[in-house]
Amino acid sequence: MMEEHSTFRFLSRQVVTEAVSMAEAIDVMKEAFQSLSNGEAVVPLRVNLPQPEQNAQTLFMPVYLPSSEALGVKVVTIFRENPAQHLPLIHGMMLVMDGVNGQPLALLDAEYLTALRTGAAAGLATDVLARKDAKVLAIFGTGAQARTQIEGVAAVRSLEKILVFGRDVMKTEAFCEEIQTRLGLPTQAAQQASPLSEADIVCTATTSNVPVFEHKHLKRGVHVNAVGAYRPDAREIPAATMQKAQIVVEQRSAALAEAGDIVLAVKEGVLDPNTLKLTELGEILRQTQIFRRSSDEITVFKSVGNAVQDLAVASFLIKKAQKHNLGVVLA
Repeated sequence: MMEEHSTFRFLSRQVVTEAVSMAEAIDVMKEAFQSLSNGEAVVPLRVNLPQPEQNAQTLFMPVYLPSSEALGVKVVTIFRENPAQHLPLIHGMMLVMDGVNGQPLALLDAEYLTALRTGAAAGLATDVLARKDAKVLAIFGTGAQARTQIEGVAAVRSLEKILVFGRDVMKTEAFCEEIQTRLGLPTQAAQQASPLSEADIVCTATTSNVPVFEHKHLKRGVHVNAVGAYRPDAREIPAATMQKAQIVVEQRSAALAEAGDIVLAVKEGVLDPNTLKLTELGEILRQTQIFRRSSDEITVFKSVGNAVQDLAVASFLIKKAQKHNLGVVLA
């Protein structure tokens, strides 16, 4: 990966935001998920450092990706009281090093990187799992993750309408106006549960610890991307939905340890751990047959985030930075 006379660069949020498109990120995800399922990527379970007195936690995510000849570590802080103080919920940085000789290559702003790779993963999962004729998207959440969820889905399906479910009416309306202006798609706030039955695709990108909808409101054949809950004690999806769905994850070991949508349903006896089938997205990508068995089947992509996604996109970005001299050279 290292270029001759390699330099160490700082890639700011602006560089990360502008240098990689959603379509490029989705393409990068395809190889990343296959590497993960092939056992080629080395991704230990992340270290979760709780800070209860601040209602916060810090995550440390190491990863080695031989196919990119890169290794790295992402550090993300999540301070849940920050939005009330007009501060970002998430701060993050990622350090990437050459996988051949260990030389540091770049330090990247990881706030948008996290949202981008999460949106790209959902876009890829939607392309693989959702019905081809899906046209209506429902999104729960109005933050940075929600924006890239919409962008990821819009990159793979011809959407005709977007429904936005948010807790704050004014913020939700503003979010709808922003998305409609940016994507040119009819976007409307949904205050009641009934419009959810229109959705062919549902994305949940919230900080909720409890389900954000009831199973009875889902449309037959819906595809769900659940990306907000990443702790074993938190979930966004009702157990009834998990019970009836074909469940796809990034990595089985991580999902069974961290995905509250799965862990809590098992604890409640709704999901049987002896018969529970979790399919990895990378496994589906290696196959030639279509995963969806019928047009009425419910599919769920349960994501807790995986550092291989970050490193794959970061490595792609660093190569662009080297080629086009982007970022600030520090050494």
